[in-house]
Amino acid sequence: MSFPNETKVEQLRRLFEGREAIYVEKGALRVKVTDISADLAQRCISAEVEEIPTTGFPVGSLYEFSMREPSPMHWSIMGGYLTGFSDHTWHMGYGGWSIFFAPTIVEGILSLAVRLPDNLDPFQRYNEVLDYLKKHEAYQPTQRVFGEE
Repeated sequence: MSFPNETKVEQLRRLFEGREAIYVEKGALRVKVTDISADLAQRCISAEVEEIPTTGFPVGSLYEFSMREPSPMHWSIMGGYLTGFSDHTWHMGYGGWSIFFAPTIVEGILSLAVRLPDNLDPFQRYNEVLDYLKKHEAYQPTQRVFGEE
């Protein structure tokens, strides 16, 4: 027997496990998302995120963080009861991180990153990424992973 939350977790796994994406959290970089797992009793979902080293990335605060960490960076993320997703996005749900998986968005942002001047401030580069996401309607309506039962 399957419960609604289990079904949504499986859907999220099918959509995003092992996929390339753009990770946004006070900065942006290209990543691969793996090991998506959930604790249904605690209403939280987690995943592993690994940087895919890419020309023009990372930007924003992630650029500063990358100066202190070995490349490629690797970390865990977690979302609680407000985490939401669409066919092409996954958001923490209460600020924090967002991940964009749509191939057209990923390719567009990668193209943007290589076109920006090398001497452009990392925070201005981040603003350019955010502008791109807004202009290309990357933020989609989402459904919650942990809905009302």
